[in-house]
Amino acid sequence: MNKLILIGNGFDLAHGLKTKYNDFILWYLNNALSSLTDRVIYEDKLLKIKSNNTFKFIPIINSIKEFRSFISDYGVICLYKFPFLRDVISAGKDYGWVDIESEYYSALIKIFKKLEIKNLDKDPNTDKELQDLNTCFDLIKEKLEEYLSTIDGNQKIDKEISEQFSNILRPLSSAEDIADRRQMLFLNFNYTSTVELYIKNSLNNCRINYIHGKLNDENNPIIFGYGDEMDAYYSKIERLNDNNFLNHFKSFGYFKTNNYQNFSGFINSEKFAVYIMGHSCGLSDRILLNSIFEHPNCMWIEIYYYQKDEVKNDFFEKTQEISRHFTVTGKSNMRNMIVPFPNCVPLKKYKKS
Repeated sequence: MNKLILIGNGFDLAHGLKTKYNDFILWYLNNALSSLTDRVIYEDKLLKIKSNNTFKFIPIINSIKEFRSFISDYGVICLYKFPFLRDVISAGKDYGWVDIESEYYSALIKIFKKLEIKNLDKDPNTDKELQDLNTCFDLIKEKLEEYLSTIDGNQKIDKEISEQFSNILRPLSSAEDIADRRQMLFLNFNYTSTVELYIKNSLNNCRINYIHGKLNDENNPIIFGYGDEMDAYYSKIERLNDNNFLNHFKSFGYFKTNNYQNFSGFINSEKFAVYIMGHSCGLSDRILLNSIFEHPNCMWIEIYYYQKDEVKNDFFEKTQEISRHFTVTGKSNMRNMIVPFPNCVPLKKYKKS
């Protein structure tokens, strides 16, 4: 039986990489504020920050709350050029990447509803809103790639963590598997190359598919957007006959490479088991995950869960997320496919700080 390993952001986080959305946005805001030590204005395509004076020293901000406090306490003016950026920063939530993709889709739906009220007639104001939303999302994607490029391959992985992951991954590529020519595919939803550490050093008969693109690879551009075409509003949006509404749906990004076709060939070739390592299983990947979980060749789904502390873990939450990718008729199969908790292990051992 072949093996399909879904690699998500939790895989990088477990290796100590600062790849959360909040890590990214704080990097961006800190860079903007730090420029006020030698000028009174910082400006880029996303925002403009103005101060009456330069600062001798600007402390590192560690949260959106601290950013807002700094702006308020020192009379600094922050002008957001796009409502979407203003809203996601002002919300001050501990977003994940799937949440930002969902926020984009929610903003898209709000624009569509305005058209719905007007019987879907073209409107200059909504056209401008849509253009601004898409432009903002493109610019965030550019900044994201810039940020992740400062991380990928530039941080040393702790030896203990590396050994933990080797112990998890090595048994998945056994001598028996190699002899029987069973294949293992890492479906990497990350843009980073962390998983390559184990391919080079420990594993055989396996390959990596960067399904959402790879950093700084013009032949495999990153895909950042939404992927729930099962949502009721998606079919309504499609019928608008306005391609600008579809700019950031993942399905269209898949056509830029052979990644999806190669993945599809793998799951169609023979029976496979799924191992989830750090993937949130959020709705922004719903169509892709549904094509995996409800595929007739999919035999079981094993979750490598996140151990939050000595007692709490996210296994139960992950099963709830997975269930959203099954149709009503597939729910009964789901209950037999998910490996029960006693037979699963954490992705990373919990260690007291």
